[in-house]
Amino acid sequence: MRKGVTIRDVAKAAGVSIAAASTALSGNVSASTRVSGETRERIRNVARELGYVPPPPARGLKTRKAGAIGGVLPYVHAFGDQNPFCRGVMAGVVEQAITEQQNILLFTAAAEDGKTPVESGIVSPRVDGLVIVLPRPGTSLLEHCRRKQFPYVTVVHDPMPDECSVNADDYHGGRIATQHLIELGHRRIAHLVGTPHIATSRQRRAGYEDALADAGLKVDERFVVEAGFDWSDGVRGLDRLLSLPPDVRPTAVFAANDLCAVGVLKRMQELGLRAPDDLALVGFDDTWLAETTDPPLTSVHMPILEMGMTATRLLMAQMRGEEIPVPQVRLPVSLTVRSSSGASPQSEFNVDNSRSI
Repeated sequence: MRKGVTIRDVAKAAGVSIAAASTALSGNVSASTRVSGETRERIRNVARELGYVPPPPARGLKTRKAGAIGGVLPYVHAFGDQNPFCRGVMAGVVEQAITEQQNILLFTAAAEDGKTPVESGIVSPRVDGLVIVLPRPGTSLLEHCRRKQFPYVTVVHDPMPDECSVNADDYHGGRIATQHLIELGHRRIAHLVGTPHIATSRQRRAGYEDALADAGLKVDERFVVEAGFDWSDGVRGLDRLLSLPPDVRPTAVFAANDLCAVGVLKRMQELGLRAPDDLALVGFDDTWLAETTDPPLTSVHMPILEMGMTATRLLMAQMRGEEIPVPQVRLPVSLTVRSSSGASPQSEFNVDNSRSI
């Protein structure tokens, strides 16, 4: 398109009104302005000669598609503060969106600004569907999408029966993390529980408790600490555990996630303690963060990138009106063993280690 060519120029060159030119070029057969077939063809020929191309909003009106999907993160700074889980999910969304030739709009303030989904601009003609990461239970956004039949997929959420969602097997993750510590000889194993309203917290805790039960160990409620998914929660959680008498303190900790585990390591370093000699430690997510800690963190591997890609594929299938055989996907997890987890000082595997917290 030559610079400066507008629909006004097309209308003038074709000798018609702007409304007639708009009707002819948009293909809107229900428009109030009537244009004969002969005039319509003349307008289109003039537009081609001038090199006129409808701007993106006009193309959207014609196709009824924005050509973009929205990614909704759970809090304002979820991307900016380099939250490794949220960034990993969005990397998967972006990778799949590129394959699907979709643009992406990123929304981060919906959960905190107190506005409705429409007021926040999330559910709008700018996007054709949403990938919603870690939505809060009962959020108005999900209800609005269901009511308006607006395509969406949740990532890490207890789904409604008809909801498309992507989760990982958090229960199994909790089991294998705890089993690993038991196999190392630990019997006093603490668990720093994640944020209560997030479904993964309950499932990881259930896996932890069942692994203890399978080994004939009782859950010591003093070792189950309501913490959260931030590094500061790990700091506070460890302080709670260290407030116990020295002879009953845990020898190992299964943290809510990698960020929480980083907080534990940070606090241990401040106190002159080291993993795994003084306290064995296992995280969850196995993000890039786990490889960069000192010592490197044993962590349950969550297929975070694949979760974002799978959610995007589900969303695109919805938007195309395709049948979705498995709308609620649960991806498998595994354990990545690194240096932060080691044998218990009291176990037969490490009888010479007499250091204690």
